[in-house]
Amino acid sequence: MAKRRTATRVVTNAGRLRVLEVVASAKALGIAPTESSVEADGLVDLEYDKGIMSFQVQPVTLELVVDGVARKYTPDVRYVRHSGVIGFREFKHSESPPELDMVRKLDAARTQLTNSGYEFDIVESDQLRRGFRMDNLRTLKRYSAWARSQALRERVLAAVGDGEGTGLGELRERVGTADLGSLYRMLWDQELGVDLESARLCDATPVWRLPS
Repeated sequence: MAKRRTATRVVTNAGRLRVLEVVASAKALGIAPTESSVEADGLVDLEYDKGIMSFQVQPVTLELVVDGVARKYTPDVRYVRHSGVIGFREFKHSESPPELDMVRKLDAARTQLTNSGYEFDIVESDQLRRGFRMDNLRTLKRYSAWARSQALRERVLAAVGDGEGTGLGELRERVGTADLGSLYRMLWDQELGVDLESARLCDATPVWRLPS
């Protein structure tokens, strides 16, 4: 049984649907272990979200009152937006709806957190895994720290132009093998627009310039 410690508890891969994965992240405060595939995908989604500045896995345990009974609840993640807004997020498998006890606990957590000025939301696996979105995000994430020169960026933007876009295959040919990582880094950084949901990234995938 594998184990990793967060700020509040030890997470493991013991139990149904539990898959321990440590997500490599530039935004995470401390390590980012997860206990399920949907939690891991959720952290990749936060990493991709340009509005998120940082996040921490299982950062705090809340004291709640649920139906008159004192309960404890640990959110999956706390994030901080670039705007300064702080929020908490819970990740759930769409095919495994939470039991009534958990629903009541989450409702109590939502009330307590939103009354205190925080965001709180529950994100299900179906939201994260629309079409090929998560497969493509995980592909692009491999290049999230790849070096990207300003000269390469300008060359790619000039190649794309202002029209309906350019096929990813054509861009690959233009930048050459040595700079493919930089091109994918631009897609990850959302310096270029790309459809991540309809199909896996391929030569025919259209890429376009985003409004400045």
